[in-house]
Amino acid sequence: MSELRQNLATKEWVIIAPERRKGKPLQKEPNPLLDTVSAYDEHCPFCPRNHERFPDESIMEIPHPDPDNSAQSPWLARCVENKFKIFDEHEFCPTRPTEFDTDGIYNRFIGCGNHELIVESCDHNKTYATMTREEVEAGVRLRIDRFRELGKNPNNLLTVLFKNHGSRSGASQVHPHSQIVSMRVVPNHLRFLIDEATRYFDSVGVCVFCKMLDYEMSQGDRMVYANSRFAAYVPYAASVPYEVQIFPIKHDAMVADTTEEEINEYADCLHNVMKKLYNALSNPDFNLVLRNPPYHMSNVPFYHWHVRIVPFTSTPGGFELGSRIRVNVVSPEEAAKHLRES
Repeated sequence: MSELRQNLATKEWVIIAPERRKGKPLQKEPNPLLDTVSAYDEHCPFCPRNHERFPDESIMEIPHPDPDNSAQSPWLARCVENKFKIFDEHEFCPTRPTEFDTDGIYNRFIGCGNHELIVESCDHNKTYATMTREEVEAGVRLRIDRFRELGKNPNNLLTVLFKNHGSRSGASQVHPHSQIVSMRVVPNHLRFLIDEATRYFDSVGVCVFCKMLDYEMSQGDRMVYANSRFAAYVPYAASVPYEVQIFPIKHDAMVADTTEEEINEYADCLHNVMKKLYNALSNPDFNLVLRNPPYHMSNVPFYHWHVRIVPFTSTPGGFELGSRIRVNVVSPEEAAKHLRES
C-alpha cells in the first residue's frame, strides 16, 4: 500500500510506493564501475598531460604532494574559469545591486556573475567514491575558498555549488569536476525553502533542519553515516530512491563559516556516503547540490546549510509532471539500510 509523506522543511508531499517496482530491479542497466575507464584520456581537456593542447585560466590550485605521481600532474585539485559560462564578470557589470532593466512588461538583466570549474582529480577515471580522502578534501577546500571569495562581490547574492556525474545528470565531461555559479538573483524555490524555515522557527522556536537531524540521529532507521561533526541520512520524504542529505551536526547557516576541522570531517562524510552509493547502485549518475542561503543570511538561526545528493534511477512520469508530486519506489528505510550495509 502506498503512503503519502510530507517534507517537514518544505511542506511538499511525496508518495512512497515500493510495490510499483513489481519485483523488477531498480536499474535496468547499471553503469560500469570506473576501473573500466582509463586514468588518462588524450582528448580530455582536464587531464594534466593535455594542458598545452587545452590551455585554461587557472584561478587556484592545491599542489600535488607527490611530484613523481603517475598522472604527471603538478596539482591535486584546481579551480579554473569555465569556458562555456552561464554568467560572466563583464566589465560593464554593476558593482552593487541595481534596478532591473525592462522589456515592455517584463524584467530582464545582463548575465553578470561567475562560473568556475573545480577539477577534482588529476586522474580521468575517478569519482568521489574512488578518490583518496586527500583528493576529496582538496576539492572541498577549493569549493569553500572560492565560495568565500565570490561572496566579496556585492552583486553576487547567491553562489550555487553543484556536481553532475554521468550523462543523465547533465555531465558533458567524464573527468571528475564540479561547478560554482554566482549570480544576481535568488530563485523562487530557495526563497520558498527559506520562508518555510522562517515560519517554522517563528512557530516552534528552533531550526527545522536541526529538528529533523536530531530526530533522524536518535531514531536511526534512515541514517547512512555520521562522524563527530557531520551526519548523512535518507530523508523521511525522499523524492527519489536513495536520495541522501548531509548536514553539519552543529547549527550553521552558511558553508563559508566552515572551520578547518569541519572541512576534514565534511570530506570524510562525503567520501563515505559516496562510496556507499557507488557500491550499492554501481556507480550511479547523480546530481550533488549545496543548499546554501544568500550571502547576506550568514548566521541566521532558522536556516542550516546542507548537501543534497540525488541519484538518477528513474524518469518522472505524467502523474509526477502533472501533480508535481514525486513517486518513490524504494522506501527511505530500505534505502538507508542498504547504504549502511554497502
